[in-house]
Amino acid sequence: MALRIYSTRTRKKEPFAPRPDGSVRMYVCGPTTYDYSHLGHARSYVAFDTVRRYLVSLGHQVTYVQNFTDIEEVIIRRASEVGKPPLEYAQFFIDAFLEDMRALNVLPPDRTPKVTEHIGDIIALVGRLVDRGYAYSVGGEVYFRTKRAEHAFGILSHQRVEDIVVDPLPPGSTREDPLDFALWKRSKEGEPSWPSPWGDGRPGWHVECNAMAAKYLGVPLDIHGGGTDLKFPHHESEAMIAEGAWGGEWARVWMHNGFVTIEREKMSKSLGNFVTIREVLRDHPGEVVRLCLLKSHYREDVEYDRECFRRTQEEYDAMLAQIGRARTADGRGTGGKVDALVARTRDAFRKAMDDDFGTDDAVYRLIQMTTALAEIGDLSPPEGREVVDAYRECGQVLGLFQTVA
Repeated sequence: MALRIYSTRTRKKEPFAPRPDGSVRMYVCGPTTYDYSHLGHARSYVAFDTVRRYLVSLGHQVTYVQNFTDIEEVIIRRASEVGKPPLEYAQFFIDAFLEDMRALNVLPPDRTPKVTEHIGDIIALVGRLVDRGYAYSVGGEVYFRTKRAEHAFGILSHQRVEDIVVDPLPPGSTREDPLDFALWKRSKEGEPSWPSPWGDGRPGWHVECNAMAAKYLGVPLDIHGGGTDLKFPHHESEAMIAEGAWGGEWARVWMHNGFVTIEREKMSKSLGNFVTIREVLRDHPGEVVRLCLLKSHYREDVEYDRECFRRTQEEYDAMLAQIGRARTADGRGTGGKVDALVARTRDAFRKAMDDDFGTDDAVYRLIQMTTALAEIGDLSPPEGREVVDAYRECGQVLGLFQTVA
């Protein structure tokens, strides 16, 4: 079975084909760095790291880009509260995020562009949108003209534009429509700002990813990923910007991961109901946290469960025990039982991953193999090598067994 990926836009699984040269250009929206990252972030970046790993295992040349939003209202406000410059404040949490990702065996992206290092690219893109009639300047700010775009709100969230509730424009506003969103914002006194043709200011959130992704990956992207909360308005705004700037689709495949929830509410910094990655890592190894997250399909919402880490530790310890046993195998062998077991596991693992990166089933197959191996007699050295190779191959995809297999 060839790889099939669920498309957020079409709401169905579709065959995935790389570019003619076998390459895949993949962009995942990175964090806004104003606090330590929580378990919901871990879920997203572990999921897309696994997508990348599997594509590489299929022989594709993947270029993976993930940005940092290092200037935003919340960063400016938090930095002011603690008396630090906003960019210094943001960099502290960028470093913390990267440390967390290393602990979770998330591979470094090929590029990690920061918004503040791409202001010129963003200004050029905003200017292009103005020149093409998709944006307009008002009082030192620039807004996207949403009524001009065909790829309107709703293409990913599947809501009707007429059902979107927004505040009406205040009296005297020169914006054309309440749904028009900012591409360039006029900075307030004392805030970081950059010169532009429309006055000193800073970028609007939605346009930043377009400029950075287009610079390093081109248009269209092959895969664009992020949390399900980014469908509307962020990713739908990106789709409109791409249409206005380049006249085509922004991404061939849109992927969105589900939430980690606490008491059925999305884990979120804004709601204050989050558990940081480093809190969890204080009690559990990174590979155990990663394995626990991969036991659920990436599109599912998952309720935070401390017991998952305890159970997963036991399962992971059992896998490590079988790897250790296999590496020192010196028995007479099992008469083909191990070869058949490993072959079944490899085949089922591949089928699970080909079915929209089904890590839930893929992990289950590894647990099944581990249980079966514990009930099998002494392995011969060739059988032991076969077992270690199977764990290694699956582990390279899942980001596990990095030091033992």
